[in-house]
Amino acid sequence: MSSPDISPLLLLPNTFRVFYGSFAGLHRIQQQAIEPVLANRDLIIQSATGSGKTEAVLAPCLERIIAANRSRAALYIVPTRALAFDIRRRFAGVLKERLGVRLAIRTGDMKAGGGGRPDIMLTTPESLDVMIGSANKDLQAFLLHVRSIIIDEVHPLVHQYRGRQLAYLMQRLERRIAQPLQKIALSATIADPIDVCRFLHFKPDFVLLTDNVRRQIYSRFIHLKDDEDELINLLADLAGEWEYRKILIFANSRGRCDKIFGLLNRQGAFKGMALLHYSNLNTRERQTVEQRFRRQDRSVCVATSTLELGIDVGDVDAVLLFEPPDSVSAFLQRIGRANRRQDAIHFWGICRGGRAGEQLLRFLALLRLAEQGRIERGLSDHMPSVLSQQVISCLYEKKRLSLAALQELFPSLPDEEAGPEIQKIFSSLIKKNWLQKTAVNGLYRGGYQYWQALLEYRIWSNFPENEDQYQLLVGDKSVADIPKSVVRQIEPGDRVLLAGRRLRILWIDDGELKRVITEPARRLDDKELFWLGKGSHVSYEVARAMRMVLKSTNEKEIPPTPGLFARSRELLRQELEKDARAVVLDNG
Repeated sequence: MSSPDISPLLLLPNTFRVFYGSFAGLHRIQQQAIEPVLANRDLIIQSATGSGKTEAVLAPCLERIIAANRSRAALYIVPTRALAFDIRRRFAGVLKERLGVRLAIRTGDMKAGGGGRPDIMLTTPESLDVMIGSANKDLQAFLLHVRSIIIDEVHPLVHQYRGRQLAYLMQRLERRIAQPLQKIALSATIADPIDVCRFLHFKPDFVLLTDNVRRQIYSRFIHLKDDEDELINLLADLAGEWEYRKILIFANSRGRCDKIFGLLNRQGAFKGMALLHYSNLNTRERQTVEQRFRRQDRSVCVATSTLELGIDVGDVDAVLLFEPPDSVSAFLQRIGRANRRQDAIHFWGICRGGRAGEQLLRFLALLRLAEQGRIERGLSDHMPSVLSQQVISCLYEKKRLSLAALQELFPSLPDEEAGPEIQKIFSSLIKKNWLQKTAVNGLYRGGYQYWQALLEYRIWSNFPENEDQYQLLVGDKSVADIPKSVVRQIEPGDRVLLAGRRLRILWIDDGELKRVITEPARRLDDKELFWLGKGSHVSYEVARAMRMVLKSTNEKEIPPTPGLFARSRELLRQELEKDARAVVLDNG
């Protein structure tokens, strides 16, 4: 960790003024990160949203690149393309103008290099997989110079398929450059930093930096009995009595987002000022929303989890959670969007419908765990499907494969025995016609299934396979992709609310192009649509905390909590009554 006696300006002679020149001083994490990064140590930073983690690692990482006369390069891995675009927006121009550093981006939506070999590349695990197997000489030259890899918002990758894929890709890259990579991971919400380092195969002498400064959370819980009228009234109160000018609303489904957006945009305090953000919107649509919300002085934005992860949307006065999220991590990420320039967080939890009481208990449990700094641990799931995908990815790279070569390439990762799995996977891929024998004994090429998957661009991803997507066109403008399950609910002549627009369906093209042609509609008789999703999930930790909320609260003397209003207090009283009537059988 950086010695307080050494000026950061001396340690970062090239990059200090670019990253920190306009600030009065450095955050503690930014000061402490300098020396470990310069010393090539693996590093994990756990620090609150808005604490400057990105700058903390970019400044020393780029200092090393400049000092090495650009003989080294870095990869910057993000879990979402939206976050990659946001980081590029924030840094690409200033790095090129003031440091001569080339920042490139390579995702499924965008490929931009700025001319010449980049010094740092923004990408996702899937696009890195494509790059490693690519025959593009410029990409291969860049990868041969990579010495550091930064993984931003690492928490949604740990113990997940995409995280395991990234761990294998880093192994393959280290094999190619014939030396260990410097690995740096960043997040505000990590249950166990040591577990993260183990999962991503950090070196044993890694450095852990944590910022224990927690912002005060001011929570308020509202029970809506009439969703529409009462939500409009609540927003009017927030804009008037509370003087909130920018509000971010998180909902747990795209369908719910559409409904809330449609309601708020046509009436109330934010009429005509509402914005909508979720994954099915086209990239340009999402970027426009992010830019407008960031720049507007007065607005409300309704989003799914797409705005959880690090995207800069400016200073938000308050966050509304329309029903509780699935996990403590998601809860912290969402409420952390509020008041980023202050020492406090203001959020409102909305309970509604027939399960409002259970929702209130979940909110209280999430809040209790968050205040205690307890986040759910990931499960060390067995993931042979990722290893199967990596075998196919290696086939794309090498064109021919042998079992012996794969066993050498994938000996094992710290928490998964890859070696014994390879033989089973290899045999299965041969049996299912993914691999086919060549004339050379022990050497295999791609079979029929491989070529089909390659034509459909399915060999680089560890996302579950999605249903067919239809392009939503308003006139001749493409605005979103919508799944087949939604398309099957509509027919020509229907008026629907989709992608934040009130539309009339003109024509559905089920052919090769798969399009839904629409025009703007004025009437309000929308047909209700239902989006398929994963459904609600409650972790063991949250369920246990819900039980503790019930056990620690006296039905007759509910404490005067500032965040509980009359209706929410009544909800809690009803849940306590139900719990008191519960009968526990002898077998549990």
